[in-house]
Amino acid sequence: MQGRNGRRVGALATLVAALLPWAAPASAADGPAGSPFHFQVTATTDWGDQVLVVGNVPALGAWDPAHGIPLDAHGYPAWTGETVVDSDSGVEYKYVLREPDGTITWEAGPNRLVRPRAGSPVTTQDAFRVTPRTPASGIAPTCVGWSTTWRYTSVFNGCGDTYGLQVLYQDGSRSGCREVAADATATFPGYGPYENHPVAVNHC
Repeated sequence: MQGRNGRRVGALATLVAALLPWAAPASAADGPAGSPFHFQVTATTDWGDQVLVVGNVPALGAWDPAHGIPLDAHGYPAWTGETVVDSDSGVEYKYVLREPDGTITWEAGPNRLVRPRAGSPVTTQDAFRVTPRTPASGIAPTCVGWSTTWRYTSVFNGCGDTYGLQVLYQDGSRSGCREVAADATATFPGYGPYENHPVAVNHC
């Protein structure tokens, strides 16, 4: 009797083990995947300074520098860091400089804006803005807006100055760089049949 029960328990364990691999994908699909962010910003600093990225989502500190992401200066003057952002809406962020005494200096200009797509990585190549119009400053500020269809991406420059602008796409590719006058709209390629959606506009 005991041997028969032992065989039944063993058969049940084998059945459970066989079903577990099939159950794993269901639990993994409970929620949408976040967007991996790789931040890179060029910033000239003094010894002991720290550059952080802070933004409007919890993964970026919810605008609190005390909870921002400290970046690594291993490739100085390039500072880098990574996180995963769980947001299907616009992600706004800025870089801040923290001095050894705790003094915080925010980069100039409006917030930067990215519209990530779940599961698609976003890589920035920014420059710390010492003035609102620092050239080639990377992800454009929130005064640059855009809308997209499969054929066209319309980019509106509402920043009050002429900006060089380009569109960054989901697969990491970029459009050409075009000068767009203040209060003007430029047309770039859309997401196409393969749905390579724009995720940001760059100040190039």
